[in-house]
Amino acid sequence: MVDTGISSLITSLILLAIMIPLNGLLLMISTKIFKLKDKSYKTAIMVTLILGVVSAVLQIIGYFLPSVGQIIYWLSMAIVSIILALWLIKTKYKLDWSKAALVWLVWFLLSLAAGFIIGMIFGIIMAIIFVGAITSIAG
Repeated sequence: MVDTGISSLITSLILLAIMIPLNGLLLMISTKIFKLKDKSYKTAIMVTLILGVVSAVLQIIGYFLPSVGQIIYWLSMAIVSIILALWLIKTKYKLDWSKAALVWLVWFLLSLAAGFIIGMIFGIIMAIIFVGAITSIAG
């Protein structure tokens, strides 16, 4: 039987593999909204790939922390992720901090909406599988 934490980690990595290209697309859309010079998917995917890898590494580290350390870990991960995202956007797109923050905010909101929709679809699929398993057992 697979440990719940490991299956959660595997699920997170699968969702990360889905969200990196999608977030790249959403970042590209954000750059188009702000009419930046570099609106390429290549730059956007590079930013999201770096953030995704850092997020995955931090999540793996967090898996091994005891309960007390989890609160500090999640807060620091959020802060590191936000600062890293802002810095990458500022650096890769050659923006000032305020413009980078605006691009990040729009990108964050688009990513949040997309993540919610994908999470709902994933949840519905899992619920259907669960109900199917229950009905086959009861059947």
